[in-house]
Amino acid sequence: MDRPANAARLLLSSVALATLLLHANRTAAVEATLDVVGACPDVDAVRRLLATLVSAEEASAAPISIQDRGARFRIRVRKTEMMIDDPGRDCAARARQAAVVAANELQQRHPVFGPPTWVVEKGFVFDGASTSTGIVWAPGAEIRGIWGSQTLAFFAAAGARGPVTLPLANGWRVEELRFPLDAGARFTSYRFRRLHPWFMVGPSLTVTGLIGQELVQTDRKWRLDWGAIAMAGATFQFFSRVGGLAAISVRWQPRPYELQVIPFGRAGETPTWWVGVSLNYTLDGKRSVPP
Repeated sequence: MDRPANAARLLLSSVALATLLLHANRTAAVEATLDVVGACPDVDAVRRLLATLVSAEEASAAPISIQDRGARFRIRVRKTEMMIDDPGRDCAARARQAAVVAANELQQRHPVFGPPTWVVEKGFVFDGASTSTGIVWAPGAEIRGIWGSQTLAFFAAAGARGPVTLPLANGWRVEELRFPLDAGARFTSYRFRRLHPWFMVGPSLTVTGLIGQELVQTDRKWRLDWGAIAMAGATFQFFSRVGGLAAISVRWQPRPYELQVIPFGRAGETPTWWVGVSLNYTLDGKRSVPP
């Protein structure tokens, strides 16, 4: 009758001994990197709590320094240093706080990040337009900011185009400079890991400067033209925060400027449509947290 009871007691004793040995091994690993100066918090209490939060490998990754400073205590782990106020000297609470701060620095994590919360895009652009004598090209530069980590984001852009020479009637010519300012909505697909196709559309304001060539008594004329822009492209992520993009844009300026040559009259007008090709590099900001 006593044999089953003795066997049960022996089994429970073996399990308890194994648990103590395992706990002792874990706390010993933590003890090797723990340096506590003072009586509060208690070194054994910190060691026991820390052993339940980090592995032996994590615990030995960096030294942990805890100093009792009377009404306060100081913790240092790697580059993290913290002074905590505790005039009541609650040693149990101090041990818990110290273990949490240390574990936060020592634990090895593999976080998953979402799209960036903002992006800066800078580079070159080449705009083309159809004229009476053929296609004219206007080289330029642009900078664009994207705000938002969702599929729908907001963009704003500024740039410069030109100078480009536009042909007029009777062999006259005019030089045009353009400084477009754009804003609107951008739709991006994050279906692929590195390649992100996108499309954006929005209103545009363009500061335009015109001056006649080979004409006497001519000054540069400035005007502000409203319009719209649509742009489609794709961004390829070369590194974690650096990428490149290629895009095609269509810019509409519905108020063409009628060019007059006195006393001959109307000589031509500025293009209504511009088609552009952009080559940019991208810089990503802080990464978002996936929903």
